[in-house]
Amino acid sequence: MQEPEKYYTQKLDASEKELEKLKKQLALGSAARLFFFLLMSYAIYHLFHEFQIGWLFFFIVSFACFLGMISWYVNIKNKIDYQLQLNALFKNELAQLNGPNLLFDAGNIFDDGTGFWSDLDLFGNGSLYQKINRTVTEYGHHALADQFKNNLLEKDSILEQQEAIQIYSKQMPIVESVVATALLYKTEYVSFDALFNWLNTPNFLHQSKWAKFVRYALPLLNLTLITLVFVLGNNSLLAIVFILGWFQIAVYAKYFQSDFNLLGKKETILKQYAHILHQFEKIDTGNSSILKTYQNTSAEAHAAIDDLSKISSRIDQRLNLFLITIVNPIFLYDIQNMFALESWKMKHQENLPNWIKLVGEIEKLNSYAFYAFNNPTNVYPVVLNNPMQIIAAGLSHPLIAKDKSVDNDITVGVDNKLLLITGSNMSGKTTFLRTVGVNLILAQIGLPVAAGSFSFSPMQIFSSIRISDSLQESTSYFMAELKKLSAIKKGVQISTSSLVLIDEILRGTNSEDKYFGSAQFVKEMIALNAITLFATHDLKLSELETEFPDKVSNYCFESVIENDELFFGYKIQRGVAKNRNASFLMKKMGII
Repeated sequence: MQEPEKYYTQKLDASEKELEKLKKQLALGSAARLFFFLLMSYAIYHLFHEFQIGWLFFFIVSFACFLGMISWYVNIKNKIDYQLQLNALFKNELAQLNGPNLLFDAGNIFDDGTGFWSDLDLFGNGSLYQKINRTVTEYGHHALADQFKNNLLEKDSILEQQEAIQIYSKQMPIVESVVATALLYKTEYVSFDALFNWLNTPNFLHQSKWAKFVRYALPLLNLTLITLVFVLGNNSLLAIVFILGWFQIAVYAKYFQSDFNLLGKKETILKQYAHILHQFEKIDTGNSSILKTYQNTSAEAHAAIDDLSKISSRIDQRLNLFLITIVNPIFLYDIQNMFALESWKMKHQENLPNWIKLVGEIEKLNSYAFYAFNNPTNVYPVVLNNPMQIIAAGLSHPLIAKDKSVDNDITVGVDNKLLLITGSNMSGKTTFLRTVGVNLILAQIGLPVAAGSFSFSPMQIFSSIRISDSLQESTSYFMAELKKLSAIKKGVQISTSSLVLIDEILRGTNSEDKYFGSAQFVKEMIALNAITLFATHDLKLSELETEFPDKVSNYCFESVIENDELFFGYKIQRGVAKNRNASFLMKKMGII
């Protein structure tokens, strides 16, 4: 088991040394480029004053070396840019081990205020999404968020993803290279929806026999006319060249414009997707069916998307003054690019949406690999065949620092279906509900959980922990809560297996009505296919254990007052809470 902090520190040191070496090479390359430029200029000077074969040869050699140094310089510069992204990644990993993950998105847009994801703080600053997220592309963001909201609920699917994460997280240099490559080509969000729609549009040029003929015939005719210009000295033939070229381009101009606008300015994002797929090809898939499928698809997808990015680049270059005035009318540059684009579409139109989606899935796996590697003391849970069970020891919240968290054990669904949890304010009831819920989510997406041991059966999660009113919908706090409870009941009724997390319901009504409503809701949950953790201040509800001894169990979190100070143990224990802290704190603060 490798300690993450030591690993990232070593990687950062090695990366910074590599960066310094590359910078020295870049400086040397700049000097060499200048040197060959001066030699080339010196040769040109002599060629203009006295033409000699020796000086021409000297010029050719120096020019070739100059071009070679430009290529070498660009290569080193690209390596530096990549190394800078690795540096930023390693620094982020070191920082987030004891703090927030600031390099990647927190997923605020995915928190719509509904669903268990809002109650469990899955999205937003300081959330589980922010801790786990290592995605860069828009499809990666959504793939990760979608799985947070829609966990895997089949045992085989969970185990397959567990296996993929375990294998992939042992290949961190490759995982890092995939993420750094994505960061290197990071762009503003560009939707692929219009591109997907374009895949199903007609291919006019390939359907036109005349277009197929003219794309080769006219450039050949133009070259013949240009040759005659030099042979006959008749410059008027050039006019024919340009008139024929521009006329033919004008015939398809409207068709070109719509497709070129669609593909233009997408070179960088297409390169990003292609390079992510290319880096992923290098992994060792082991026995993972998921990794094998992804890798097999990546090779074909990388090459095809890279080709599309090159076509996009050529489309962007068509507005270059030289290309638009000279090359386009002579060689039908627009028509050649359009033929290339249509050919690409006919070959890959069925696969592109799946390839783009695959990039999102790979980025999701990157996130999981980092989380698994960064939490070596977490354990991969055991998936049970028995319905509705959670058995955990040493369970803690993954977002609370290990030196501050308090571990707890839980066994539910074996001898009971509902845990009634009492306790005073700030004693840990709500945190415990979130601890169970968040760890179940980790388990159901194949990740290791923050526990000493964890066994579970897959369950749909429902919750009512955080309630907010709505001025826009004219919804009071009480009505908003009732709607949430109604949605929970309906969801549980259509689910084969559920975990329900309830925190202090019916706070907006009188105590007698609150007790009656709460007791009836508890009985509803007992009758359904659900495990329920029900946190409450209402101690009278604990009497339900006597009424349903084989289905309800009382647990509590106690606070202790010693030497005029209030202490919380944050340990769940059997029984009903006895101590109260509200009046004590009010007296201590001079309120009463």
